[in-house]
Amino acid sequence: MKQHVSLSDSEWIIMQEIWKRETSTFREICDGVAAQNWSKPAVAAFLKRMEAKGAIASEEAKPVKRYRALIRRETAVRQETKDILGRVYGGDVALLAQSLVRSEALNDKEMDELIALLQKGREKS
Repeated sequence: MKQHVSLSDSEWIIMQEIWKRETSTFREICDGVAAQNWSKPAVAAFLKRMEAKGAIASEEAKPVKRYRALIRRETAVRQETKDILGRVYGGDVALLAQSLVRSEALNDKEMDELIALLQKGREKS
């Protein structure tokens, strides 16, 4: 299983649909991304590119082709977070947290969850 695959924004949307199920049909994926107003050939092109990258695999399962993720959601999210942290915040976790808090991106519940996570992290170290 390939561990580091860089996904475009559009590919992330498609991966979200694939991760919802163990395997997904082309129709399920198209229905899931319908809000994007992508044509079926566009979705097919994304799937082909994602398969070439090693993010997904397809298998002929009569009567339809099924797609499955080759990368775990948690692994992809962790890698994307590291990439963003390095590229945008220069590796500064505090700057990332400040950005979230100051931009009001977090509600009270999310702030409490973040504080609890930070305290749990402190206890582990």
